[in-house]
Amino acid sequence: MTAGAPVSCLGRAPRADARLRLFCFHHAGGGASFFSSWPARVPPGVDVLPVQLPGREGRYRERRFQDAGEAVEALDRGLGPLLEEGPWAAYGHSMGALLACALAAARLRAGGRGPEALFLGAYAAPHRTSALPAPDRFDDGELARLLVGFGGLDARFLGRDDWLRALLPVVRDDLRICASHHRAGLPDPHDARTRLPLTLEAFAGTDDPLVAPDAVRDWGRYARDVRLTSLPGGHFFPREAPEPFFARFIPALARLLAGPGAARAAPG
Repeated sequence: MTAGAPVSCLGRAPRADARLRLFCFHHAGGGASFFSSWPARVPPGVDVLPVQLPGREGRYRERRFQDAGEAVEALDRGLGPLLEEGPWAAYGHSMGALLACALAAARLRAGGRGPEALFLGAYAAPHRTSALPAPDRFDDGELARLLVGFGGLDARFLGRDDWLRALLPVVRDDLRICASHHRAGLPDPHDARTRLPLTLEAFAGTDDPLVAPDAVRDWGRYARDVRLTSLPGGHFFPREAPEPFFARFIPALARLLAGPGAARAAPG
C-alpha cells in the first residue's frame, strides 16, 4: 500500500450516525494514538477521526512523507471523499495544525466542502520564525535531549540507542514537513484576498517553551479572523492539562452541533 492510500488514513470507518466528523492531525514524531482519549470526552454527535500519517504506529511499514506539499496532496486524495459527505471540522496539533489548515485550503481552492471550524494548537503561524529543531542540525543524542526538554519524548529513551534508531528518523522526516511549509498550499499571509473564509480557533500553552501565544495568534493572517485561547500546560497541553483544554474545546464543538451545518442529516 502506498503512502497516503485512502483506506489507511483512518484507523476505522466513520460512524454513520455522526452529525459532525472531527478529523484530528497529530504532531511531529507522534501518531493517531495522541487522540485515543478524545472520543470519550466529546459530545455524542461528534465522531473523532484521528488521521494516521504513514511510517508510524499501524502504518510503520509505509514510506514517510518528507514534504508538506506531498503530504497535503495525499491527505486531500485520501480524505476528500469523506470531507464531501457531510459537516466536518479539524483539529491539528503542532505539525498537525499546518496540515489541517493546508488541507482545508486545498478543499476550498478546488471548490469542495470546507470545514465548519478549524482548531489549531501549539504551532506558530508559518510565516513566523520556527522554534522547531532543524531536521539535520543535531545528532541523535542532541535531538533526543531537545525532545525530552519540551515533552516530546519520554526521558527513558535517552541512552537507548535501539529505541532512538526507530523513533528519530520519524521525527526528522516530520520536521522536514514543517520546514517545507511554503509548499503546503497555505493562503498567502500577505494577501488578504487568499484568506480562508472562517475564524480559526487557536490554542496555546502558557508554559510552552517552543511556541509563544502571540506566534499562534498570527494564524489570523491566514483566515478571516482568529480566536486565541491560552491554556495551562506546555507544548502538549491536551495531554498535560486536559481538563482546562476540554473545558474550552467541548463547548466549541457543541456550538457546531447546534449550527445549521451539523444540523443537517448525518452523512451516510
